[in-house]
Amino acid sequence: MKTGFLLRRHSLFNINHKLHSLLILGALLFTFLVSSAIAQTDIQNLAIVVNALDRDDWEVTSSLSIIDLDSPDLKRAIDKEVIPIGDVPTSVLIQGHIAYVSRFDWLSGMFSDNILIINLEHREIIGVIPIASGSYPQSMALVSSNKMYVTCDNAHEVHVVSLGSRSVTKVIKDPSFNKTTGLTILNGKAYVTNPAWEWDADAGKSVYHQSSVTVIDTQTDSVIKSIPMPINAGGILNDGESTVIVKTTGNYGDISGNLVLIDVATDEIIKTIDLKMTPGSFAINSEKQIYLQGGWPNRGLLIYDVPSQKWIRDKNDRLEEFGGGSGMTFGPEGNLYITKPDWTGGGLSTMLVMGPDETLLKTYELGHGTDKVALAQIIPRNEDVNDDGFVDIKDLVIVGQTFGQRGPALEGDINLDGEVNILDLVLVAKHF
Repeated sequence: MKTGFLLRRHSLFNINHKLHSLLILGALLFTFLVSSAIAQTDIQNLAIVVNALDRDDWEVTSSLSIIDLDSPDLKRAIDKEVIPIGDVPTSVLIQGHIAYVSRFDWLSGMFSDNILIINLEHREIIGVIPIASGSYPQSMALVSSNKMYVTCDNAHEVHVVSLGSRSVTKVIKDPSFNKTTGLTILNGKAYVTNPAWEWDADAGKSVYHQSSVTVIDTQTDSVIKSIPMPINAGGILNDGESTVIVKTTGNYGDISGNLVLIDVATDEIIKTIDLKMTPGSFAINSEKQIYLQGGWPNRGLLIYDVPSQKWIRDKNDRLEEFGGGSGMTFGPEGNLYITKPDWTGGGLSTMLVMGPDETLLKTYELGHGTDKVALAQIIPRNEDVNDDGFVDIKDLVIVGQTFGQRGPALEGDINLDGEVNILDLVLVAKHF
């Protein structure tokens, strides 16, 4: 009797499994046949701005502002400080309609070291990735669609995060790590900056040691090289092809900052450019031109061409009207988005949009202490059934499991018509 029950159960499992598989394959095929007949959804082009000012006595809390870049009304385009973050936000990373914001609690170091997961379409926090207390997460970078690296400067570590399980799966440690801060990934390798500073309480100042860039093989999560750098290497980015660019800031006194170019094929330094000043934020465009904020007394925007290794605009020919930016990023159309913070609590922070011809296109009036900025292209997607940031086989399976059901608020009812059918499978498969 028991054996018969198990056989019937196994048979039913196989039938259901085959049915789900056939439904999924049918949906994929049907998508190719009828996708042109399905209406396209509107795309939202957004700027996501981190407002980093957090002062209880001013009744100001760090937050995200979201800007609709396609709106002709610059005031109505802004959802100012729409998502509260709290504590100290350090970076923002966008994947589809999901934003990841790293933050830490610098006062107690006990409660809020984590990465917030934010659904940009619905404007809400949908989860948290816990990071070890007191680690101080800094920069984030995607190794793959489901794997993220996070630098943690107070712990001198790089944490490996599974986005699917929303957890740290591994901690990378190495003697070369010293205040791990900046992070960029290119050609299967991660490059991590180590500013190597410490606070000397007796002297009342920071002390700087040998700075470096640590190179990690992202397949094995193992350190393969350490590259010595000038004093205080913090910022880092890449040109998308063959070169990693490191920004050092010196000691904010008698030692100036540098740009350091690294060949990713050999992990050797190609060139070191003495900036003869303390640089601010930087970004790189599709033409491999670095836009760099000049520090005092050279306030303004400088431009350096990586392929020719020459200045397009040096500190004597800088764009002064675009100076003072805290965060910068390029859009696919070639525009440069620059956040200019007001740290006084007066709420006079802005975001400037500079066109490829170096003209001011737009000015957005934002919240308090605008800092990091990232761009997102949002396609309304009920197709992400489990709301994990991906439209994948898991979503197809969920629809397949509820196939044929009718009623309100069904998990697999993508088009919200009260029934889970082939149209719902098609909508998921179309965005697979």
